[in-house]
Amino acid sequence: MSKKAKLITGITIFVGLIALATKLILLKGSFKLPFKFYVLFGILAVATFGFYKKIYWLRYVTLISSLAYLGFYQGSCLCSTGSLESIFMYLGMGRYSNIGVSLFRLAILTGIVFFFGNIFCGWVCHKGAVQEFLYRESFAIRVPQKLDNILKKFRYFFLFLIIFYPIIKEHRIFNKMDPFKVLFNLEGTTLLVILLVILLVSSIFIYRPFCRYVCPLGALLGIINKIGFFNIKLKKPERCIHKNICEKKCPAQTLTMKEVPEINKEYCFSCLECERRCPMHCLDCEKAF
Repeated sequence: MSKKAKLITGITIFVGLIALATKLILLKGSFKLPFKFYVLFGILAVATFGFYKKIYWLRYVTLISSLAYLGFYQGSCLCSTGSLESIFMYLGMGRYSNIGVSLFRLAILTGIVFFFGNIFCGWVCHKGAVQEFLYRESFAIRVPQKLDNILKKFRYFFLFLIIFYPIIKEHRIFNKMDPFKVLFNLEGTTLLVILLVILLVSSIFIYRPFCRYVCPLGALLGIINKIGFFNIKLKKPERCIHKNICEKKCPAQTLTMKEVPEINKEYCFSCLECERRCPMHCLDCEKAF
């Protein structure tokens, strides 16, 4: 498919999802979204601007803002994974008008990921922010590639679970398994407390272990990112010194540098660390616009 055809198809699907979500919301009455949704969309807009203009430091501003408001202030109740679960739960219950708000939100997220890159995971997600700020490069442990590839498949199990369990059982399950519930809501079972401690400690040494190996929303957005426009390219090949610094500095271990950079977009957080830390400024990211 040509870039133009891909762009037209993507815009058509995106507009269609927004129109459907809007219609479903209007079935409930007037078009009203909670204030926290506007905060989320505002943070996403700032993150997208920073990503597009390559204002690297702005990523930490949006992550801190998301962590403070969506995480600790809202108690993580604006969880995008929960929105995804809600869609399938209400579909299973036949209450189609109830999926409007969740569908609208996910349409915005997936649209941004498709056209620009996985900005939500890399620049906005409050759960990702916790792990991002705990991670210490000086203590970093690079997971062996074969083991890393195996562990990454687990998040598709959780994606499968949050799609089909709510349809069959008609209630959500991931909030009962999510260790961040303990951190942001100060409640949860002893097992969740133990899992949270393991997660927080491991995040010091391993970059975003929850995002890479567990998060079902990350699995979905990774698929969207894989078929989307985002990519890393070598814009100035004559300047590359082939020291593989970009590969070594990729915290998520998704970039391999050969003659040209090869990136596993499915697991990339679009953090642009490879581009930012290339000493010769050889890399550039592709996007739809």
